[in-house]
Amino acid sequence: MAVNTEPTMLSAEGGYQETWKDAFQANLDALFQLALLLSADSQEAEANLATIVSALDCSKQPGEDAFAVLQTEVAQHSIGSGGAISSDGVAGAQSMLQPGLLPVLQLERLPRVCFVLRMLVGFATSACARMLGIDEGGVKALLRVAVLQLHHACSVHITETTQGSEAAGPRLAKDPRLRTSCG
Repeated sequence: MAVNTEPTMLSAEGGYQETWKDAFQANLDALFQLALLLSADSQEAEANLATIVSALDCSKQPGEDAFAVLQTEVAQHSIGSGGAISSDGVAGAQSMLQPGLLPVLQLERLPRVCFVLRMLVGFATSACARMLGIDEGGVKALLRVAVLQLHHACSVHITETTQGSEAAGPRLAKDPRLRTSCG
């Protein structure tokens, strides 16, 4: 493990501070997205990243698993700091997420956290269970809930999109500028 338990920034002398800094900066967007999906609050996600940066053990050279180490730390800090989600926090988080991840943010907290850890990050079911303090059966149940909620959200979105284009269709057909030679 490459993280100190006490948050102190080490000096660059004899350490690998620049190497860790480079690894962190190269993966900052992905790490922030992860923290944001887990916390659903942009300020909390930012605070979690700051905590992890200050806790890095820069005396050890990051290996090829530097991203995995950082990702695990972000996940653990973001899960441990989760509280009630405010509507302002979710609104702020939505503006900072990749559009394809927005439905995940709409999930209830535990199914969302479980889905992110297992499906997006790729942690084993046993690792998710350990991180969440539940058994593996609980992880599987939460994943099912998340998948059902995502399926429902996507179905609603598709229905709204289809109905919106059908409703616009007759109006568009009557507009002479939009008529084709076929119609």
